[in-house]
Amino acid sequence: MRSSLVRGVLAVAVTAGLAVGCSGGGDGESKGGKSKDGKSDGSQSAPVAEGSGSVGAAGSACELPVTYETATKWEPESVDVAPDEDFAELARQGPVVMRCEISSKAVGKTGFLRTYVEDPKTGADLRKVLELFVAEADGHADEKYTAFKAGSAEAVEVLYTELDPLFEEERTARAFAVATPQGAVVVALGGSDQGDKKDVQAGYELAKSTIRVNG
Repeated sequence: MRSSLVRGVLAVAVTAGLAVGCSGGGDGESKGGKSKDGKSDGSQSAPVAEGSGSVGAAGSACELPVTYETATKWEPESVDVAPDEDFAELARQGPVVMRCEISSKAVGKTGFLRTYVEDPKTGADLRKVLELFVAEADGHADEKYTAFKAGSAEAVEVLYTELDPLFEEERTARAFAVATPQGAVVVALGGSDQGDKKDVQAGYELAKSTIRVNG
């Protein structure tokens, strides 16, 4: 929906912007995750939310190269923006373009799960795609990459720190990329309540644990 995208972009621009599309929590969340060699650094992952729907399949709210479950009450909306539209540059982060945004507003949290699709397909490996994605985040540092499997597909997650443009403080950000025949798909967490493990990070963990490449 073009009008919805414009409304959403303006809202997001006020609460951290699409330029930091995989924004982490703004409530003092400690750094955590995996080290660069994939070993645990001792942090605990967020719980996984209960799913009540999914996106990605034909006929769903967002048709994508992948399918994953969405948390209860989270509201998905397709993003359809042409390259020559006014807000096109805000939908792009590195080599990927946003195609879906899922909001946690209905559960009383400002969280967004955003799905980006590589456009055009470059053939770059998943880590390189994430490196280019992260490179556009303000004050990015301390990137930690971990490989995992999304079903039978290769996937890589990155945790890193960035500068919150609203509060001018460091926060943890997270995103993961999955290889598909159409190119890399990046799923990233955004919004000012990113540090909320119970609802917001749990929605991200649900997507990560259920994502599969469409046949």
